[in-house]
Amino acid sequence: MISLHLEPRIAKTWDQFRREKPPYSIALDGYVPDKPLFDPEGPYANFNHHEYVDRLSTRSTTAQVFMNIKQGLFCAFSKDTIPTAEVYVNDSDYDVCVAWWLLKNHERIKDVKNEPLISKLVSVTDFMDTTGGLYPLEPNTQLMRERAWIFEPYTEARLSGRVPKMDVGEMRNIIDAVIRRIDEYTLGRGKEMKVDTRYEKIGGGDGWTMVREIGAEARGRMVADGMNAFVSVRDTEDVSGKKQYMYTLARRSLFIPFPLIELLAHINSIEGYAPKDPYAWGGSDIIAGSSRKNNTDISPKQLERIINEFLAVPKLKKE
Repeated sequence: MISLHLEPRIAKTWDQFRREKPPYSIALDGYVPDKPLFDPEGPYANFNHHEYVDRLSTRSTTAQVFMNIKQGLFCAFSKDTIPTAEVYVNDSDYDVCVAWWLLKNHERIKDVKNEPLISKLVSVTDFMDTTGGLYPLEPNTQLMRERAWIFEPYTEARLSGRVPKMDVGEMRNIIDAVIRRIDEYTLGRGKEMKVDTRYEKIGGGDGWTMVREIGAEARGRMVADGMNAFVSVRDTEDVSGKKQYMYTLARRSLFIPFPLIELLAHINSIEGYAPKDPYAWGGSDIIAGSSRKNNTDISPKQLERIINEFLAVPKLKKE
């Protein structure tokens, strides 16, 4: 029995997760904002690539789940020889959907079983999600048009601003819709749709650009246009209707001088978050952002100033 539990915008520490959730529980993609972890005493597992990792080396949640299924995940996550997992997620994005599909369909990929379309979907999801959409692929190929069709239910919700307000019912509907499209795709019945790569530059500074993403695949065009580091802004509001903001901060790799971890610590000190607060601004060394639960009152102009002032202060070199 493999079951999915949706808790929008909820995050747990690894200790909380093991204390509060039953044995055979698996956390996906930031539900536990920590490095990949496994406790055989549950068993419990955390598959994540957002916090406390070298992101390019760690790879996506999808790729972690795929590799662990191939290498015997369900030898541990089985009860009386029956595959068993209670899977917890707090979002419905690309990585969550493919990882959940793999867990549900693990029999199709276990051991030496191989289906080329599944492998292709895992690979493109891994490349794009590991890099936060900044992997340099031509945006309008057949592969990217197929990918756009598969994930259309989620991208429509993201671009319309519904993701920060989504309840369990809407999140489940989106995941179910994407799962149905993955089913069709892996059976050779997938469709294609036009890839929208539009974006708007609204600010930035030395070596980085602040943007509003208009199309679902704007980042592919941003890379093609030579953008190596960016901050993406999305407007939202709190429960009272007060305007707030969501931010994504990213760079193509560690080779790009845009110090995300240090920037996050600086912004969290301004916002008043304690270190390792699961609802603080967080992420990895190449892509991060504001909390999935607690949006911010910091406006784009304010954030632009905060970042540029921080970058302008000389940092002491390590001895």
